[in-house]
Amino acid sequence: MRSAMTATVVGVMDRDSWTARTDNIVVAEPRRRRLLWIPRDLWSQVVGDRINEAYGRGGHELFLAAVRELGIPVESSVVLLRSAVEHALSGLRISVPVDRPRRYWYPLEPTLRLQDGAKLVVFEPPEETLVGERIHQWVGARRSADTPPPRLPDLDRIERQQILLRRLLEEGFDFSSTLQNPALVAVSAPSALEQLSAVGRGWALRTYDRVEPVTIDRKMVLVRHRRRLLPIRMWGRRS
Repeated sequence: MRSAMTATVVGVMDRDSWTARTDNIVVAEPRRRRLLWIPRDLWSQVVGDRINEAYGRGGHELFLAAVRELGIPVESSVVLLRSAVEHALSGLRISVPVDRPRRYWYPLEPTLRLQDGAKLVVFEPPEETLVGERIHQWVGARRSADTPPPRLPDLDRIERQQILLRRLLEEGFDFSSTLQNPALVAVSAPSALEQLSAVGRGWALRTYDRVEPVTIDRKMVLVRHRRRLLPIRMWGRRS
């Protein structure tokens, strides 16, 4: 009999190091047919820091514990180094819908720090064609150049990631290409890849957004909203 825990969490490291931060965290839930994004800045009690520090500090065990702390019953995890995703997306050219002008400050190169130099990147309606570095700008830019900026910039970034993923699912993108080099992938259990293979274009894309910003240990972080429960945000479901 299969375990009640039938979800897998996927993390993408922001650098090619297993001790780096897991800046993209998504839970695949086959029973619910949904993908649930977890903000990287969410504070985790079991980690004692943001949740994106979990894997780098304690591998799969701590990463899974941090997600379960949110009440999400994950049983396995898959973590990718940054270059695994970059190799899979190399040569990709895809158009995404843009609902409004979006302006961001972005590092001079994708792997540099923003404080070491920034350039303005702009995405204009009704759509943008993403290729090369424009893909990284779309999925990674966090500091808005708009006034006023989004109250929770990580949720704005997640929304753009969901828009791109929806288009990739619609186009039949081969996500298994991220797994071609075993040295760039860490899998906690064989069942994880089976669960991920079920992801399809009809799945809902949602965000764990029951959060609010606070300061802990002089860090700006997100914590679970305790005053009221907000509905989990869903970005357009299509058949």
